[in-house]
Amino acid sequence: MLLCGTNRNVKTKMKVAHLILTHKQPRQLERLIQALDYPGADFFIHVDRKADITPFQYLFAKPNVFMVQKRTPIYWAAYGTIQAILNGFAEILPKQYNYINVMSGQDFPLKPAGEFFRFLEENNGQEFITARPLKEEWPDALSRVYNYHLVNVHWMKKGKHRLEQLMNAVLPRRRFPLNYTLAGGPNWFTVTSEAAAFIIDVLELRPDIARYFKYCWGADEFIFASILYNSAFRERLRECLLFCKWLPGNGHAEILTTNDLEEMKASGKFFARKFDTDTDNHIFSVLEELIGSKRQIA
Repeated sequence: MLLCGTNRNVKTKMKVAHLILTHKQPRQLERLIQALDYPGADFFIHVDRKADITPFQYLFAKPNVFMVQKRTPIYWAAYGTIQAILNGFAEILPKQYNYINVMSGQDFPLKPAGEFFRFLEENNGQEFITARPLKEEWPDALSRVYNYHLVNVHWMKKGKHRLEQLMNAVLPRRRFPLNYTLAGGPNWFTVTSEAAAFIIDVLELRPDIARYFKYCWGADEFIFASILYNSAFRERLRECLLFCKWLPGNGHAEILTTNDLEEMKASGKFFARKFDTDTDNHIFSVLEELIGSKRQIA
């Protein structure tokens, strides 16, 4: 099965790199790529290093789909997601795109790709990443950044949570190495290449920032937002373009189905997550019809 674009005669000056993090369901990823395909769009796929790359190889036959060469293992709420995004940035930035759109392989668009490109052209220079100051707008997340979390200690199978409790009981509260207002939001975002390059520069200049976030829980929801919020980019920050429903109390995204269609449409967002073909395969056909995406089989 090959991917065939349906908008190849359209002309645009905008160049967008879709950076997609995935670990399973290559056929679902194929439908995502097909729905997003548009002149000026390229796809950089980071496959979790723990996953077998073989089932994904056929996707890279398409000329605008590339594999992120430097793969890293990803564990839930750990630093691997951040590293995968940074690895993607490093491979994308030399190719000079206007925007980098960071997604999961379980996302899907709610609007046509052409409408997304027109939106970026009309709002060129703005950064679509939610950055809520934690103390004022997200106080429930403060313990995730100021307490010790050992999510990156993968070799420790037993006693990890007990050790965390002991560390947080006897050690002083953690202090961020810079005079930052910590901010956060969903870790899926659309930013200019200028902002992505700035993030890489900051982390290279201050490796203590990465060290700090490696002992946070779900640091991908804070590190990029905090760096941009505490910079000249703050005035350019806008809400992210993704719709998501969170399961109460456990930090997981709810799997969306056809029952959520009207809520998704009413959100006005360009993308939604999280979808799973094993839970509701029909929702993909519904969304493809909504946005005018057609799968073509060769």
